[in-house]
Amino acid sequence: MRALAAALLLAAAAPASADQFVVDVSERTVAITAGFTGAELVVFGTAAEPQGSTAEQHGVIVVIRGPEQPTMVRRKERNFGVWANHGGVAFPEAPAFVWVAASEAFAEQPVTEILGKYEIGQDFLSPAPAAAGAPELAEFQAALVRRKQAAGLYSAEFGRVDFLGEHLFRTRVAFPANVPVGSYRIEVFEVRDDRVVNVTASALHVRKAGLEAAVFRFAHDFPILHGLVAILAALMAGWFAGAVARRT
Repeated sequence: MRALAAALLLAAAAPASADQFVVDVSERTVAITAGFTGAELVVFGTAAEPQGSTAEQHGVIVVIRGPEQPTMVRRKERNFGVWANHGGVAFPEAPAFVWVAASEAFAEQPVTEILGKYEIGQDFLSPAPAAAGAPELAEFQAALVRRKQAAGLYSAEFGRVDFLGEHLFRTRVAFPANVPVGSYRIEVFEVRDDRVVNVTASALHVRKAGLEAAVFRFAHDFPILHGLVAILAALMAGWFAGAVARRT
């Protein structure tokens, strides 16, 4: 993340172009209700550099990530015919969701190189200090990324940022139905000649709403009482089902 921090400082040192680099999102809050099946947001803005300029490569990269949470990745090994967990690596601040999009000015390989240069995206998850020097760290990180991609929480392919004119751009972000609640960070980078020249960051919140929110708060504020109510509801449901079965 040191390289990314340096990019932020360098971009902040150019106020003239930064004033023309404006980014916004269609919604700042994603509400999860009982019938939530996913959501789609639009990130849009204006780039300081005109599209089709004389720069070798000019475009925009959008990264959405969060919330950060401790994650343990373990390896299964077979011992005496039984598969069991053996060894693991802890990632104390692994983002639960990562999505990356780039404008068509970048080919697949240049996007990967830029992300690597500034340590942006899902391939740069920081492990626990004790595991930083582990020889098999890359395998555990790749396993974490594969698991998140299978759940639809990490982007397996780059999304597309479309330019609607010389400066105006937009991209659509799809959140799956299993998106975790919490605070997310939207980072938009304007890149020219493999160098970040402007960057902006804003917050996005995913929250439960309606009955889902009431049950969620009740379960966290009163966990014991919530467990008792759940048991009582299960008993009543079983009794009711039995009564209906006897009558029929």
